[in-house]
Amino acid sequence: MSDRSTAASTTRNGAFDGLRGLAILLVVLSHGWTLWPTTGIDKSTVSLDLFSSGDFAVSIFFVVGAFLATDSMLRHARRQSKLHPWVTLLRRYLRLSGQVYFLLLVVMLVTVLDTSDLYPHTETRNGFLHVISYTWNWYLQGHALVARPDLGHLWYLSVDLQVFVLILFVVALLIRHPGWLVLSLAGILAAALAWRTHVYDTEGAYQALLRTTARMDAPIAGALAASLMPFVGRLRPLAPFVGLLSLVSLIPLAHLSRPVTGYFGWPGAALDAALGLFMISCSLAQPSRLVGVPLSFRPLTVLGRRSLGIYLWHYPVFWFVARHTSSWAWEWRTVLAFGITVVTSVASEAIVESRVRRLLASAAWHELETSTPRFLTSRAKALVGR
Repeated sequence: MSDRSTAASTTRNGAFDGLRGLAILLVVLSHGWTLWPTTGIDKSTVSLDLFSSGDFAVSIFFVVGAFLATDSMLRHARRQSKLHPWVTLLRRYLRLSGQVYFLLLVVMLVTVLDTSDLYPHTETRNGFLHVISYTWNWYLQGHALVARPDLGHLWYLSVDLQVFVLILFVVALLIRHPGWLVLSLAGILAAALAWRTHVYDTEGAYQALLRTTARMDAPIAGALAASLMPFVGRLRPLAPFVGLLSLVSLIPLAHLSRPVTGYFGWPGAALDAALGLFMISCSLAQPSRLVGVPLSFRPLTVLGRRSLGIYLWHYPVFWFVARHTSSWAWEWRTVLAFGITVVTSVASEAIVESRVRRLLASAAWHELETSTPRFLTSRAKALVGR
């Protein structure tokens, strides 16, 4: 790879990491109500947008993650002239599950040792079973009042994997027909946007926010954007401008999609489109300095690269700290909660995430990905054995 292409790739990845860094900041702030008083926040539009944009931030994660995963699948299929769906699904499962299972192990230990943890053991067990089977969002729809609240945020991972299975199926089916792949994903996206509005109008916000089919529009938009890449090469000269325009448009869209009514209305659909355009433009050409420089700000990119661990750990930590510091000033509670979140997410990265990455980058895994289907089972057993 040339120095120029390497620099462009680095800037692009920095922009993606920086965008995810902004998203994880918004998610953490949207859950801060467990630590600090919220009176006064609703008196300022800026404060409301900053402290209540969790759904907006989750859409960023969905679009960016689905774009990168779909783009990786398509690139792998072009290089190898094939795609092994089960191996691809196993990769995604391992990528998500390492830190999730470690988190549940810690929560289990806390449940046993912490006498202030008064959640029913039955609900703890039910929560664990649904989290590890990636059906947690389905369980929460019917058990909102009894489910463990400190695991509530993990609905996102369930939806992520469920929709990934759908995207993987469509890509594997139409891998040799890129035009039909684009049309199919566009049709699914249109249906998902119409359906989510229907669910919100007929069943309310809670069901719409947790139902897979009502939240699948953002990841489908990311997959659609990735599938469009072979057809938009001629637009490369416009890519820096489109990237800047789509990034700037996120500011008003964050405000317009903050109310649930807006999120499930046209602002939410416009948000999907803006994020998809941003991913395409930054993949086509090196982002302009107005995009690359702020998003490549090192603290943001570090947060973006560690966003999965921060997402997993911050909410249980917030609930744990809130339970044990009810008499503290909110400032000190916040400092303690943020500190523990940093420590636990870094430890999780070192203990689990780094090992998962090494496994997925190993020669044995590469051999598994490039093997013919009849050897997949034996290769998978060999990997587990190692």
